[in-house]
Parts: sequence; C-alpha cells; structure tokens
Amino acid sequence: MMLRCRSSLRYGPSVAKPGVSVIIPARNEGKNLPRILDSLPDGIDEVIVIDGNSSDDTVAVAEAHPRVSRVVVQRAKGKGAALSLGLRVATHEYVVMIDADGSMEVDEIPAFVAALDAGADVVRGSRYLPLGGSEDLTPLRSFGNKFLTGLANAFFDVKWTDLAYGYAAFRRSALEQMDVFYYDSKVSGLPFSRGMSYGQGFEIESLIFCRSARRGLTVVEIPSVEASRWHGSSNLKAIPDGFRALSAILVERARSRRILLED
Repeated sequence: MMLRCRSSLRYGPSVAKPGVSVIIPARNEGKNLPRILDSLPDGIDEVIVIDGNSSDDTVAVAEAHPRVSRVVVQRAKGKGAALSLGLRVATHEYVVMIDADGSMEVDEIPAFVAALDAGADVVRGSRYLPLGGSEDLTPLRSFGNKFLTGLANAFFDVKWTDLAYGYAAFRRSALEQMDVFYYDSKVSGLPFSRGMSYGQGFEIESLIFCRSARRGLTVVEIPSVEASRWHGSSNLKAIPDGFRALSAILVERARSRRILLED
C-alpha cells in the first residue's frame, strides 16, 4: 500500500490565489471517504461529495466531515452523471476531480494545480508517464486503454498516453467551452447503454478529453500513481464500459467532422 503525506497548495504573498474546488463522486464509499478527506492538501477552498444513491453510510460520513463543503445526491445513474453534476455545482476557478476509492494520490493535487497555474486548460493524470504507475490496472484494461488512447491520438491529432484515467483538473472557462454540464439524451444506439444517456457512464473521461481536443484547449499530462482500491469493489465493467468509451471517441470524432463540413 502506498503511503500518503499531507501536502499543501503554496502561493507567494503577492500572487492572487485562484479558488480550488475538489469534487468526489462516491457510491458506497463510506469506509474510504474519511481517509481521503483527512489527507486532502491544505489550501482547497471547496470539497463537494456527489453521492450515487449509496446504500451504506456514505452520505452521513461526508456530511459529518469538516473538510466537506457540500453533499449532493445525484438523481441520474452513472459516474458520468455524477461528475457532470459535480462540475456544474463547483464554484471556484479551478476544479479537480478524484475518485473516492482511495486509488488516487491526493498529495498529487498541488501538481495538478501548478500545471493550471502554468497555463494549462486541462490537466490529466497519466499512469504511463515516467514516475507514474498503477497497482490496479489488469492486462486486459491496460490493453484496452492503450488501444483507445491510440485511437483518440489518431482522430484528434494529439499525443496522449492515458485516456481512461479520471484524475484531472480544469479551469472553469475550459469546462464551459467543453459544455460538459449536461448530456445529449438524443444520442442513441450506443453499445451497452443500460438505460444511461450518452456521457452518464464510465465513458465520461473519454468524452471530456476528446472534447477538450475538439475545442482546441491546452491539455497537459502529468505523472500519476494509481494505488489499489482500499475497501469495497469497483463498479467498472471492463468490456461494456470499454465499449462506452469507444462510443465516446467515435461520437466526438463524428461531431468534429460535422463541424468541419459545416464550416
């Protein structure tokens, strides 16, 4: 298990500090949340927990923790729906999204914020860059991720290394340009939809990052280390959710080509 130390966001006395919101989607993560919240760096202005209709004490744990600013219960199903809601209600200039399972190193948040300070619109964690890594990726998931990343690179003329990792930070202006606060329910025919509209499932990372490329935003990857989940089991289903991610790449590519044709 990887050790974590408390870090902080640092600015000089003459530098205006941008506000930082952290959003944490959580479904049945009552055992994991306290450690994550306790370890968050100093200097974060807002922590929002989005509950995915948990059957354990996730909501009670979040509401009782002094670091949590707000708990929001999502009505739609899926991780993408939770993130869409969290990105919408976050109030500060910088927004960081992390998982609630303990796999993402919260002491990396200052590095994400520093990359935004340096001019990035979107900062993505990569487990494949030097100094990055994962204790959780299976060979099947790693193969699928590399395939999807290669496809996105070819379609959007980028050189990313890790498309399907959800540790990321954004400028508020970038989120507004990407228009990820709601999803187009008219998009149909997506594989394994399971009743969720486009963007409401685990394809959310692929959707966001491909759309950032479509909008011409400055996207920076930084190394990130993924640990194993602390407690409980993941809701991710490698094959069906992989198809949802593939669908997001194809939909965003089709939309970009349509815009070019219209121009």
